[in-house]
Amino acid sequence: MNPVFRAASESATDMWVMGAMTAVFLAFFIGWTLWAWWPSNRQQMVDAARIPLDDDGE
Repeated sequence: MNPVFRAASESATDMWVMGAMTAVFLAFFIGWTLWAWWPSNRQQMVDAARIPLDDDGE
């Protein structure tokens, strides 16, 4: 068997791990995005966005 085909078949057996990790990271990203855009977090995000613009003499 061609070594390239052998390597491809060996890596293809573990692709379910990559698919599961992609699903986990996608779910985490969607959750994080929803949390950031949730209306109850609006003031916290506005305050965080103003930090670089605040000049409090430090």
